Amino acid sequence: MTLKLMKKYIHLILTTFIISACSPFIDNRGFNHETLDISKITIGTDTKETVMEKFGSPSTTALYPSQPGRSDTKWYYITKQTSTKAFFKPETLNQQTVAVCFNDKGIVIDIIKVEGETVVSMNPDKTISTGYESNVMRDIFGNFGRYSAKSPVPQNNR
Repeated sequence: MTLKLMKKYIHLILTTFIISACSPFIDNRGFNHETLDISKITIGTDTKETVMEKFGSPSTTALYPSQPGRSDTKWYYITKQTSTKAFFKPETLNQQTVAVCFNDKGIVIDIIKVEGETVVSMNPDKTISTGYESNVMRDIFGNFGRYSAKSPVPQNNR
């Protein structure tokens, strides 16, 4: 093999690697949205146990009820598909969320399906805590007087 032909092969191989590095990486996370057939669930009849048998355990659950004083719960089944090219930020191609709402007896009362990403804004309210406020002077001088110079006296257990 001549040197000229060898250089052509090396250039061809390098070009192939560079082009293949630009192809996107598709990543599927969560549940397969095609297997989540909402028509399998009957509102007013199905319970948490039957939903668990049909769909499996949820991606997440709601921490708080929808209204104060109620004990209803929601289970969320989330599916997300992203595309990542090289070192860039992943781009969301598809996202679906299915929320199954239960009453306080564990019976399905509603099913909500949401397509796409939802941006949740932060609550601007502050929680006031009446705890310990730290500052530099308190941290430096706060331990004076807490320790005694006396060494502890060993005790015999006889």
